[in-house]
Amino acid sequence: MLPNFDRFAGRRPSFIVNTLLLAVLMVLYLLSGAVLLLFLGGQGSDVSELFTPESVRRLSGVILLSQGGAQLLLLAFPVLILAALHTRSRNPFSRESLAFLGIADVPDIRVLLLATAGIFLLQPLIFTITSFEQLYLWPALGRAGEEVLRQQQQMDMFIKSIATVNSLTGFAAVLLVFALVPALSEELLFRGYIQKNYTRSMSPRNAVALTGLVFAFFHMSPANLLSLALLGWFIGYIYARSGNLAVSAFAHFSNNFGALLVLFFTESSGAVTVEHPERAIYSIWWWLLVAVSMMLFILAVRGFSIMCQAKEHEFPER
Repeated sequence: MLPNFDRFAGRRPSFIVNTLLLAVLMVLYLLSGAVLLLFLGGQGSDVSELFTPESVRRLSGVILLSQGGAQLLLLAFPVLILAALHTRSRNPFSRESLAFLGIADVPDIRVLLLATAGIFLLQPLIFTITSFEQLYLWPALGRAGEEVLRQQQQMDMFIKSIATVNSLTGFAAVLLVFALVPALSEELLFRGYIQKNYTRSMSPRNAVALTGLVFAFFHMSPANLLSLALLGWFIGYIYARSGNLAVSAFAHFSNNFGALLVLFFTESSGAVTVEHPERAIYSIWWWLLVAVSMMLFILAVRGFSIMCQAKEHEFPER
C-alpha cells in the first residue's frame, strides 16, 4: 500500500482553486495558438490566408512542432510540477508523483482492450448526434448556426491538409502530434489532475460529468461540443473505474488514432468520399448498426467494470 504522501491532505485545494488552475493553463494554451498565428502571418497580412490548404501544407512542419510543444509545455509539464508539489517530491517523475496521477500500476491488457472497444463502439452514436446537429440544429439557428458550420469546415480542412501526407514518416509525425501527445497531455491534465481533485470536493459521478464538460469546451469546437462531452464522460468513467491513467490515455489515443487512420486512407488513397455522410441516419440499416453497437458497448462496459472490480479485490490496498 502506498503511503498517504499528499502534502495537501487535510488542507486540499478547493474546487475554486483547481478550476482557476485549469483556466490559467487553458488560457495559456490558447494564447500560444494566437501567438503562432501572429508569427506565421506577420504584421499586415490576412490571417485567413494561413488556413488555405496550400499554406497549411507549406507550414505543416512548424504547425506540428508548435502544436506538440505547446501541449507538452503548457498542459503536461505543469501537471507534473503540481503533482510534485502534492507529494513533496523534487522529482516530477518520482514514483510518488506518478502514483498521485494514477500512473503507478501496469494496466491489465484485457482492461485496455475493453476500454478501447468501448471507444470504438461509441462512434456510431457520436456520428448520429453530430449528423442530427448538422441536419437540424445548426440550420435552425440561422446565421449563428451557419458560422458554427463554417468554423467546423475550416477546422476539418486544416486537419485534412496536415494529415494528408504521402509517406509513412509523415503520417508518423502527424500521429505523434495529433494522437499520442494530446492523449498523454490532456489525460494528465483533465483526468490525472483535475478530475482527481474534483473528486475530493464532490462525488465521483459529478467529477466525471464536470470534467467531461470542461474537456469538451477546451477543444473550442461548438459543432462537436456534445460529442466531445460524451467522449469525455466515457473516458472519465474509464479513469474513475480503473484508477489508472494509462487506461484512459490509451483509450483516448485509440480514438485519435482511428480518426486519423480513416482520414489518412480516404484522403491519400483517392477514395471516393460521400458528399453528405450525415444523411446515413435516414437509413434503417444505420439504426440497426447503432442498436448493435450500443448493445455491444453495454457489454464491453459491463465487462470492463467487472474486471476493474476484480482488480480492486485482488489489490485491496492499492
